[in-house]
Amino acid sequence: MVLSSRLIVAAGLGVVGAGLLSAPIQGQQDAAVRKTSSGASQFKAGTAPVIGTIDLDAVFKSYEKVKYANEEFQAAMVAKRGELMKLQQEFAQETEVLQRFAPGQEEFKKQENKLTELKARIEAGREQAEREFQSREAEAMAGLYNEVTEVAKRIAQARKMTYVMKVTNQSPNGTNPQSVMAAMANPMIYFDPINDITQDVIHNLNRVYKDAGGPIAKGTPAAGTAPAAGTAPAAAAATPKSSVR
Repeated sequence: MVLSSRLIVAAGLGVVGAGLLSAPIQGQQDAAVRKTSSGASQFKAGTAPVIGTIDLDAVFKSYEKVKYANEEFQAAMVAKRGELMKLQQEFAQETEVLQRFAPGQEEFKKQENKLTELKARIEAGREQAEREFQSREAEAMAGLYNEVTEVAKRIAQARKMTYVMKVTNQSPNGTNPQSVMAAMANPMIYFDPINDITQDVIHNLNRVYKDAGGPIAKGTPAAGTAPAAGTAPAAAAATPKSSVR
């Protein structure tokens, strides 16, 4: 019987596939390593995990730079809203002027065109403000997040941690559905507060910010004068364990 070349190739691929499935998994090695004894383990032993935790919400609420940035952001929004309100008031006044004329009159057409232009200015100003503040907020949050994660990384390395997971220290409240949903979405059911670095991160962020002469938000107490809501238990939060430079 003459076998077709396709059947031979298919059978060969089947044998190769079976070999791949049955072969033991091995680490990649160069030629020099492959010449060593095959009885020794070919994988490097992994590092025992040390998992730390951080409550980012608590960090952002207690970081003085975030408080000041929020205050400045809100002030800018109020100022922009005031500008748009003036245009809206002007639009309302010009609308009253329009009612003095009858449709078809030359003055009516001029006033109608004026209202159209004014309405376009209001809409354009609102859209521009939305884009501006969205971009400003995103840039600010990106910078603040990078600062927080950099300090968290340095503290984790100082404490020989291999992973840091985000958690929330806020208990769900039946009167606040969002807090319940946040608790349900939290992947961490339990964590040892000894390995929580939230207060360490807050302490170092505010220390560096204060040393640099960073402005403080008006009407807010200085960092450390009162415990922040939703922070770690007192046993873990009483004294920061690590300082970074």
